[in-house]
Amino acid sequence: MKSWQKAVIGLAVVLALGIAVYSYMGEPEATPEPPEDHDGEEGPEQEDKILDPAHWEDEYPEIYQSYMRNTPDDDDNVKRGSDQQVDYIERYPQIETIYEGFGFAKEYFSTVGHLYSLTSVREIARPKPGANCLACKTADYEGFHEEYGDDLFAMEFNEMAERAQWNITCYSCHGNNPGEAYISVPQAEPGFAQVDFDIPDGTASCAQCHVEYYFDEDTMAVVFPWENGLTVDDMEEYFDEREFADWEHPRTGTPLIKIQHPEFEMYTGSPHDQLGMSCADCHMPTVESEEGVEYVSHWWSSPLHTAEESCLGCHADHDAESINEWVSEGQAEVEEKQVQAMDTLVELIEELAARVDNDDLDDEVLEEVRSLHRQAQIRWDFVFAENSTGSHYFDRAHEYLDESIEIAEEALRILEEN
Repeated sequence: MKSWQKAVIGLAVVLALGIAVYSYMGEPEATPEPPEDHDGEEGPEQEDKILDPAHWEDEYPEIYQSYMRNTPDDDDNVKRGSDQQVDYIERYPQIETIYEGFGFAKEYFSTVGHLYSLTSVREIARPKPGANCLACKTADYEGFHEEYGDDLFAMEFNEMAERAQWNITCYSCHGNNPGEAYISVPQAEPGFAQVDFDIPDGTASCAQCHVEYYFDEDTMAVVFPWENGLTVDDMEEYFDEREFADWEHPRTGTPLIKIQHPEFEMYTGSPHDQLGMSCADCHMPTVESEEGVEYVSHWWSSPLHTAEESCLGCHADHDAESINEWVSEGQAEVEEKQVQAMDTLVELIEELAARVDNDDLDDEVLEEVRSLHRQAQIRWDFVFAENSTGSHYFDRAHEYLDESIEIAEEALRILEEN
């Protein structure tokens, strides 16, 4: 039995690995109301599955209260469409050019809380190819897969989304057994089998969803592209071997990959990972209630909200304020370089699109520049789509962004010379 299958105390639903860092905030004064997805009413339980998190409220009141902080009703979380939610296309107008011809050029918002996952995916305006889009959005998904098997993946999204009742709940990572790790989505076990190490107990529940993935063109199954490894080079090689592309840029003709939230891949090999620290060590610390009860926090947010418990035990040279400033400075540096990479990509796309329109490039040069465009974009996207703004592994984030800029500039030089 692998370590990710063993018991893990306090590990519950999928962690918000990459939520951006904010300033430290204390415990809530009261438990928020249930999220809007089931209108305050209890949804149906699937046979033998305890999907309703309220089932555990009396037995684990402090944990339940912290879990309920992940609702959009909590001021510390972002509700879809609210003033707090970031419209990435508005903030980064380069996105419309970079993702042109793909759904993310139509709508791209910042993340919302795990207890808003089902409503969020229902409301997203981007096209949804099938019920596979629900895999990490509802605790109902395992039951659907048991009912329909792999045919579920290509079934009509709206049909299954209407049947779903629950967001991410305790069941998603515990099953029916509090304190035990549980894998509830079908893509995780075949994905985990591709790596040559045991995924730590406190990381596995997060890594079933906070990863890069794509949809198999034949079965529509969710697939982790980890056969060659977890780095951007490994995944690029994987997709190139299969001549796979998520879409073709309509003006450059470049076959492109859209990276999805690769928090696990970015974190693997980082200094914290090399010290043996799991996602839960930082994102789910043991905290103390106002009544003096110790419990494992299930509020999946930045560790800097619980800096004393999450960070200062190791970072003894900091206090909560200084470590916040330190991490924020690092994120600001990554953000600046992300924008530089985006600007360089847009310049490349516009130059290449003009040359394609003029039809004045030799086929060999055109394919070389398109290949460089693909390489530059996947490296930028690996950092941009990974929700920590580099803080899971700052050195790797800078490495990928530097490579993106260098590759795009190389493509621009080739266009200038030809």
